[in-house]
Amino acid sequence: MFWSRRNTPETEEWSLAGRLKSRVIVISLIILVFVTGAVGVHYGYDIPELQQRTVFDVTKEIAADLPVDKDGEDLRTWINQRHSLFLRFPDAYEWYVMDGDGALIVSSVDGPIDRETFPPGLPPAEWDAPSSGGGGWMAGKTFRIKGETRHIIAVAHTDPGGLLIGLALGEAFMHILLPVVPFALLIAVFLSRTVRRTLEPLQSLGEQAKRVRRMEDIHPLDPKDAPLEVVELVKSLNFSLEKLRASIEAEKQFLQDAAHALRTPLAIVKARLELDGDKIDTASLLEEVEGLSRLATQLLASANAERLVLKSDVRADLATLAQDVVSNMTPLAIRAGVDLGFADADGKSIVRGDTDAISHALKNLIENALKFTPRGRSVTVHVSHNPPAILVSDEGPGVPEGKDEAIFSRHSRGKFGDGRGAGLGLSIVRRIMHAHGGKADLVRTETPGATFRLSFPTPENEAAKTAAPPPTANDQGPAGKRAAA
Repeated sequence: MFWSRRNTPETEEWSLAGRLKSRVIVISLIILVFVTGAVGVHYGYDIPELQQRTVFDVTKEIAADLPVDKDGEDLRTWINQRHSLFLRFPDAYEWYVMDGDGALIVSSVDGPIDRETFPPGLPPAEWDAPSSGGGGWMAGKTFRIKGETRHIIAVAHTDPGGLLIGLALGEAFMHILLPVVPFALLIAVFLSRTVRRTLEPLQSLGEQAKRVRRMEDIHPLDPKDAPLEVVELVKSLNFSLEKLRASIEAEKQFLQDAAHALRTPLAIVKARLELDGDKIDTASLLEEVEGLSRLATQLLASANAERLVLKSDVRADLATLAQDVVSNMTPLAIRAGVDLGFADADGKSIVRGDTDAISHALKNLIENALKFTPRGRSVTVHVSHNPPAILVSDEGPGVPEGKDEAIFSRHSRGKFGDGRGAGLGLSIVRRIMHAHGGKADLVRTETPGATFRLSFPTPENEAAKTAAPPPTANDQGPAGKRAAA
């Protein structure tokens, strides 16, 4: 019965150790067959030698237990009974027994003997020649048996008894199987142990990978003793595991941020609804809802900052995006009664960066500056070009000494500000800059207030991190633009 499968069939599982062993066994068998074939070809070219050895072996077998006190029909019966080959194939095989003077004692052939087929006179101690029938072989050999000399001749006109085949198989056993099979067994044992020892590092890596079931179990794999072909794979896997761990940590942190940030505002809204009842202050409630909306935006920005990945060809113009952000936030500055200005040094500041992400980071800095700057004071955004950086300076109370790094941590607002908000703004700014390979830090100056700097790397000088001194609040350079509050 035939049918078609639309789904791709599952890949069959296989063992590396088993595959290595099977392939080595196949190679060994191929070598064995090749050696056997080579030996067979060798003996195929030397058939006459094998024929000689065949008949010589027959003479030795007859001489091995030949009695010297028998002759005539008694000796013939005695030899034929012990060597049934001559009885079964009398036309194919013959034997002759002579004394030390070359006189025939007895043979397997009835009737007169054709002595012309043998060497004349007293036969030599050992000789061989083709049989008279053609295609066969005969040989004679002199033996000393119990003090008597006997010359035994064996003839094989044809070989229905398979003497030649048996000799060839015996030679194959002695010269091929006997040396090769033990060697193959040793190879199999050695290969099994070697493969097992060689694959132990891979098995160790597999056991380590099996233990990665929870986030707490995500640890880099140890490629100790692993082959070079696997080390790079393990390194790539470790990199992926680290990214996975960081991603899971980021997700957990985001959920903690959301829970931490939303808990208090929601509790306040709930309490007001419960306490105020019909006399609810709509304006106050709208303010709280607006705060929740801003908080949701911050949380979303925080999640996006964690996932920010820059493409190699993305570019951003710091001066243009800074000017756009200042322009968009001018109404907010006017409502806050703060003078928001923009100063741009002459030059170009094109960096590898995401315009929207950088604009969001700058917006967070400006919002913080407007929030903590008293009415009638100023906030200035300054763009420098060598090295590229954006600075936001305000005339607020500044940041306490020793808190330069702490203010960039999550939920730091309650510790260093007025307690409003989630304290995620500066944390988001730093993560955005980290994704850009840059830096967000607090710059200490002699002027009052706080100055925050966004520094970007440059292809020419990535190590340069120091920006020019920030402009004063009253700086009205040729490129400066200021929104009067």
